Amino acid sequence: MSIMGTDERGILDAAEYDFTQPTVTLIGNETTGLSSGWREACDQLVRTPMFGSASSLNAATAATVMLYESARQRAAARR
Repeated sequence: MSIMGTDERGILDAAEYDFTQPTVTLIGNETTGLSSGWREACDQLVRTPMFGSASSLNAATAATVMLYESARQRAAARR
């Protein structure tokens, strides 16, 4: 099992992370993101590609993006 956290400075885009493996997904709050302790607990930090002046999404939207990508990859793997 892998622990993945969302962070605007993550190494991978969401689509590059392998969600077909068992994954715990951590979503930070809208103001400060994940605490340093939670970031350190993560095996991988993943970002949502952003364009324009916004640097982050609210927590509910960030979770939706990650859950969608997870479902998309897992459905493709079952085909």
